[in-house]
Amino acid sequence: MNRSHLDALADKFSDTQDNNDFAAFMTELENSMVLVPAEAPAEITDEIREAAKAGKPLPIDKDHQPKVCLLAKSDGTKVFPVFTSAEQIPQDKRPSAIMNLPFKNIIIMLKNNPGEVSQIAINPFTKGFVLNENLIDLVDKRYKAGANNPQAQGTSVQLTEQQLHAIAHVKMSREYLPKALFEDPSKVLSDLKLGKEKYVLDAYRHVYPANIRPPYSEDDIAVMSLQIEDDLIITRVDLPEKYTQEGSPLRIYITEHAGAIGYYMIEKGPKGLAGQIAQVDAQGTHTKIEEAPDNGAEIETIMGLIRPS
Repeated sequence: MNRSHLDALADKFSDTQDNNDFAAFMTELENSMVLVPAEAPAEITDEIREAAKAGKPLPIDKDHQPKVCLLAKSDGTKVFPVFTSAEQIPQDKRPSAIMNLPFKNIIIMLKNNPGEVSQIAINPFTKGFVLNENLIDLVDKRYKAGANNPQAQGTSVQLTEQQLHAIAHVKMSREYLPKALFEDPSKVLSDLKLGKEKYVLDAYRHVYPANIRPPYSEDDIAVMSLQIEDDLIITRVDLPEKYTQEGSPLRIYITEHAGAIGYYMIEKGPKGLAGQIAQVDAQGTHTKIEEAPDNGAEIETIMGLIRPS
């Protein structure tokens, strides 16, 4: 690892807030060692203690693990501090110990302790910025898929802007929106029908990392609610088609039928081939149902699914 390069990338993104600079930093970070401030354990050798006082990274065995020093935000929540080099830690902020860890281990620690801390603060005492929970989820998925393992791939694989937007698109439509809907159907349906395209755009903002803006406007989205019968309302949401790929949702159909809520999607098929109708249920389970019909027959097909003859 070239830590000075990681420092430079972190500082550059902090200055520019540019999406491409952020992608370059994350690619380097995912395959780097980082520094984490900690409280030294009670049982520690004089040699390690002296290294801690000098602010040097500590290789501490598993039986004497130090405790990570989390940082408190102004709202009382805590963040996990990560430094790209010792130079990013001012002398008056030096902890009693500094762990030298692969960034992947940081992600594992956060995912293994849900609810305790969900954000990472990069270089919080200098040109700091925060990696939020949504971004941590994306990085975790990339580690599990081996997409950021240059040893396995033979070359470094960068999370491109296209990939970032495609992942966020699926996360909003398959995870964030149905979860919100089934948790509070009355509120979400009311907000969606009143806010229309603005509500959907705000939903995208919830799944993007705090430092990245969704590449869409309200003009890229269309929301229409149809009162089919006295006990049947179908709300159709046309989603942006930019940055979609095979399997990406193109349209969402939310059904209100005799007090029951349904959530269906038309998902993009392979080039030149039909897509799929899929459903997300109240437990968040995603299920492919059948081949999607032509656009003009989608509502009729959805009605057939909720009211089979």
